[in-house]
Amino acid sequence: MLPLTPRLEKLKDRLFNIEYHDPGIWYFQDMNILAIKGNEFMMDEPVVVRKAYAHQHICRYLPAVIRPDELIVGRPNQNSVGWGSVLPKYYTEEEGETAARYELDECSVWGHHPPAFDKIIRQGVTGVKAEIEEALQAQLSSPEPDETALNEYRAMLIALDGLTVFAHRHADEALKLAQAETDGTRRQELLEIYRVCQRVPEYPAESLQEALQSYWFTYAIVNSGGEFIPLGRADQYLSPFYQQDLASGRLTREQAVDLLGSFLVKCNERIIIDTKKAENHFSFGLFSQGVVLSEEDAQSRINGTGGFAQRALMWQENEDANSEANFNYGQSGNDWLMNCMVGGVHPDGTDATNDVSFLLLDVMHSMHLLFPTMGARVHKNTPESFYQLLGGIMRYGQGEPIIYNDETIIPGFVETGVPIEEAREYCNDGCWETLIAGKSHFSYAHVMNLRCLEHVLFRGVSLSNGEKEGLDTGDPLAFQSFDELYAAYVKQMHDRIDFQCQRRLENFGLSYMIAPDPLFSAITYDCVKKGRDISQDGARYIFHLILATGLADAVDSLAAMKKLVFEDKSVSMQELIDALKNNWEGAERLRMQMINAVPKFGNDNDYVDEIAVRLLRDFEAHVVDWRTKQDRLKFVCGIGTFENYAVLGRDIGASANGRRFGEALAPNYSPVAGQDVEGPTAAMRSITKPDLLRFYCGTPLDISVNSNEFAGEAGAQRMADLVRSFCDLGGQVLTVTSTNAEELKDAKIHPEQHKNLRVRMGGLSAYFIAMAPAQQDNIIRRFSR
Repeated sequence: MLPLTPRLEKLKDRLFNIEYHDPGIWYFQDMNILAIKGNEFMMDEPVVVRKAYAHQHICRYLPAVIRPDELIVGRPNQNSVGWGSVLPKYYTEEEGETAARYELDECSVWGHHPPAFDKIIRQGVTGVKAEIEEALQAQLSSPEPDETALNEYRAMLIALDGLTVFAHRHADEALKLAQAETDGTRRQELLEIYRVCQRVPEYPAESLQEALQSYWFTYAIVNSGGEFIPLGRADQYLSPFYQQDLASGRLTREQAVDLLGSFLVKCNERIIIDTKKAENHFSFGLFSQGVVLSEEDAQSRINGTGGFAQRALMWQENEDANSEANFNYGQSGNDWLMNCMVGGVHPDGTDATNDVSFLLLDVMHSMHLLFPTMGARVHKNTPESFYQLLGGIMRYGQGEPIIYNDETIIPGFVETGVPIEEAREYCNDGCWETLIAGKSHFSYAHVMNLRCLEHVLFRGVSLSNGEKEGLDTGDPLAFQSFDELYAAYVKQMHDRIDFQCQRRLENFGLSYMIAPDPLFSAITYDCVKKGRDISQDGARYIFHLILATGLADAVDSLAAMKKLVFEDKSVSMQELIDALKNNWEGAERLRMQMINAVPKFGNDNDYVDEIAVRLLRDFEAHVVDWRTKQDRLKFVCGIGTFENYAVLGRDIGASANGRRFGEALAPNYSPVAGQDVEGPTAAMRSITKPDLLRFYCGTPLDISVNSNEFAGEAGAQRMADLVRSFCDLGGQVLTVTSTNAEELKDAKIHPEQHKNLRVRMGGLSAYFIAMAPAQQDNIIRRFSR
């Protein structure tokens, strides 16, 4: 563990003892910039230009904050995934009502994908503006100028000017503080902050401090515009400045650690340990991708209800906040989809692991920080020292870093038409999905595998509401073989894939009517070239991920029916259907038979694993059909639930693997909890039997191991070997939570003694002591086997 410098000790102390208990202030509530005196001219501007002025308003009036001891400065608004966003409005009442009919509002920016942070760092605002101005002049010189492009370019320039304003306001604040500072060392630090903020992000960065400050200012303002985004490949962006400063003598290694740590602390300042202090600012349009609503639903949105807002209200009012399912909404309040990737390869295929890769991981670990969620890319030429670092950190638990295997992910990108040089620069989005940083628009949709099986058995009717939501694939009592059952299942699954792909094709671009993002677009490749916003077709790649969700539950259920109903004939189809309809009431012996008499996915047993192979092959082939018959969107495959495995299971009826109505699904691409009895290596062998090359956008295996088995240096080596084995087998994404039931139980009783304890929740990491009791108990159960 890296010893902390005195500065980082102070910053960590302030973070854990002050910042984590301060709910902060939500700025720009109930504000419409069109109502501000002097802004009347904006009424004649298109929405995208008004949005740019809203960005400028944020930059002019979000407080310029510089705290003691910090070297990187600035703070975004309080916006978060779990508690919503507050943005200044910039549209008329009529425009708002029109957008509401599509479940859209100003918060309907999608986030998830990182912009090209390195572009701002390397070129500065001036360099990016020069490209836009050149494109603008080309349009103005055209015989038939593209009005949409002209408006986009003007909006980009306005938004970028705001970024410079934000930095200069911090320069003014630093100078004011320096003039009042009595400590000579801190005065010099403040004067340097003043100099840095005068230069960046307006101009290209020339030092590590300038690069970090440019990076952070850009993130802070994009995020304050409602975009919850990852940081991309931070080590690659920062390493040239680090190496240059060390070589020139500008910085020592300890000073570099101070700068990196100061940057990482900024990523954590909005965390709230006591969720009772949180404010609910969900709107119905948050994370909406646009959909045509019924008149009844449209009216509810116009009135400000429904959608995400309604779900957040249920949580906020504690209707069932202590339940595992509803709590996930609250836990994500401490989440900004802020992931960060290190390691991997350069565009030419050579190893890209560098000193900054090591330092970022070391500082994160030593300070026990939650964000950014760290991801580490490994490949066949990854240095042994990097594996040792990963093993040493991962044995302490915390669920980080997440491991990404270049050897299975990069070929997947190439197969879908991404040039290999760009594929080698992939990073993660806000959870664990993979994309190309600065060049991608990304979104996703779930196909509920277990719901598809439910529709087979109940002829398209959902048990949760009694409504017909799927196909009628025939009377299940008439099925004479497992193959007939499986064929019906595939029809249901393909129908859901069809629905998700068709809806995305029809609705992509709707959010532009109310939630364009000219600032994000200005630093996303090809938006300037095309003259289009990222919410339109501006980005180079538009990925839409179709997720196989609840896979392990579906596979175990199919295996149970194959063996007991069709092969052994010890259970009749009617008997099973009746038991599921009644949620296993009065059928506990049958339930135990379905659980215990059949092999389970995750134990390296071909009987059940081959069903997973077959299912995923049929899933992927249908998604590929959608990708190849049109060239607008890249439909890609993944397997996952994110942290919402409990929420997603809430509305699914009892299933043939013994699961009861409403119980949680298995998280991501992991076996059902308690059923992976042969250990982690067997689970790895099971999940790598399907061709994961076709699921390169994300197939995370979440493993929980007992920390007592990974103690000391020998434990670190065991963990490094576990990571290497996972990659050698062809795994893609791996998360490991290493703790033990005794530690977790003690943390529940004595939270003040376990402030640093973190666990992985499928799509995010969380401080254990901030969880609701039901969620804590669920985590404890994972380690009590």
